[in-house]
Amino acid sequence: MSLIKQFRLGFVLIAPLAIVACASISVEKPSSLMFGASEADIARDLEPKCTELNVKQIQPPQIPGVERHTQIDCFGFEYFGSPRLAEFVFAEDRLILTWILVDEADLPGLESAFVDQFGEPSIRHATISGFADSNAAVRKDIPEALYYSDDVAAVVEGRMLDLEQCQTREIQIVELN
Repeated sequence: MSLIKQFRLGFVLIAPLAIVACASISVEKPSSLMFGASEADIARDLEPKCTELNVKQIQPPQIPGVERHTQIDCFGFEYFGSPRLAEFVFAEDRLILTWILVDEADLPGLESAFVDQFGEPSIRHATISGFADSNAAVRKDIPEALYYSDDVAAVVEGRMLDLEQCQTREIQIVELN
C-alpha cells in the first residue's frame, strides 16, 4: 500500500473518531431532557440510552406542593465523555429536573465546559455554580450536573441564592473576628 493510500485510510478512520470524541464531552442540555414530558415518554426515549433503567416513587414526595413525585434512574447515560447515572425527576408526571452524576475529578473540567457553553455563573457558591439563564448548574458537594425546567427555576435558583448568601454571611463573620 502506498504512503498516500495509508494516509487517506488513516484520515478516514481517525477523523470521525475525533468528531465523536468532541461531541461526547458537550454540556449542552441533552436531548433526552424534554422538560414537561411524561414519565412514560421519557422512559421510552431513555430505554436505548441506559444499560439499566429503574423507576421509583418517592414517598412521601420531597417536592413542596406535589402529590406524585417519581424518579427514573438511568445507568449508563452518556454524558461528558463517560457513561453516568442520570436521575430524571418528575412532579405530577412531568419532567422537572435532571441530575447527572460525575466523578469528583471531572468537576474542574465540567465547570470550565459550563462556563464555555453558558458564560460566567450567575450564582457561585462553594457547593454549586448556577447558570440561571440556561437553567443549569454544577454541584460540587455531590459531583453532578443539573438541568431544570422553567417551571421550577424560581425554586431551584432561590435555593442556590440562599446558599450564596449564607456563604457571604460566613465570610463577613470570619472577617469581623
